[in-house]
Amino acid sequence: MRKYFVSIIIPTYNAQKFLDRCLKSIRKQDYPKNKYEILVIDGGSTDNTIKVAKKWGTKILKNQLRDAERGKAIGIKNAKGEIIALIDADNELVEKIWLTQMLKPLKEDRRVFGVESPWLVRKNDSSLNQYFALLRIADPLARKLHPRANIIEKKDYLIYELKIGEAPVIGANGFLYRKNFIDRIGFGDRFEEVNFVSKLVSGGLVRYAVPKNIGIYHHYVSSLGGYVKKRIKIGKKFMARKNRGQETWVDKTSKIDFFLAVLYNLSIVAPLIEAIKMYNKSKNPIWFWHPIVSFLTIVVYVAIFFLYKLKIR
Repeated sequence: MRKYFVSIIIPTYNAQKFLDRCLKSIRKQDYPKNKYEILVIDGGSTDNTIKVAKKWGTKILKNQLRDAERGKAIGIKNAKGEIIALIDADNELVEKIWLTQMLKPLKEDRRVFGVESPWLVRKNDSSLNQYFALLRIADPLARKLHPRANIIEKKDYLIYELKIGEAPVIGANGFLYRKNFIDRIGFGDRFEEVNFVSKLVSGGLVRYAVPKNIGIYHHYVSSLGGYVKKRIKIGKKFMARKNRGQETWVDKTSKIDFFLAVLYNLSIVAPLIEAIKMYNKSKNPIWFWHPIVSFLTIVVYVAIFFLYKLKIR
């Protein structure tokens, strides 16, 4: 069977802490090395990021902005591959067969627009990082707004079939896209994954896949302070987009669903009940981060919203 040529795109800025492990995990893949390229798009790192990238033989491109979404856009525009793999510097591919298995749904079903990698829990990570791996998404609010798709089960993977107009919260941290679908939909000077995926689905491309037996480690955060910083950054990007009059994936959800999702996370009680249920099922105490993180997420977003409305940034 013909093998796809894959462009692996990694935006970086002072990423030396995790980049070596990321690139090592890519180079250990059992996929032919002449069938993929690694593009590191750097935003002017002042640490050893470039040195690490050169060590692993990557192609290095410059990003005049430090914005990761701008870096991804530069990478996609310079990519030679039929498949685009968006991998962050803090991702680590766990199995040698990761890329081969991720490509399988794209080969077997031409209607699949992309493939999402599961997050795996690494026991020596911080309990907070393990919680986000269990949650399988970095934002409890987005998790509640993620649509429930029809599931078609295959032997090695699941196919999720959405309704036109829905906005799944997917697209980064080891996500594979068909390049021709990206070209068909188009994007601006920034590639914003969730907003782009909502355009794909609105355009009638409603299938994505998730493999069953592979995954990545995502070195997301180790402290609540680190999480808050990331949510502030995301909140500011969202409000900046709204202020420019641009559509976001949140616009695809109904006002009542958005209100209920906010209320759920803010209540503390509802996430606590869910945490207890998940603990009883898994016996994993890490789930008790859930009410704390859910409440904190809404507090941060509300604060950003009012600061923008008051023009205090």
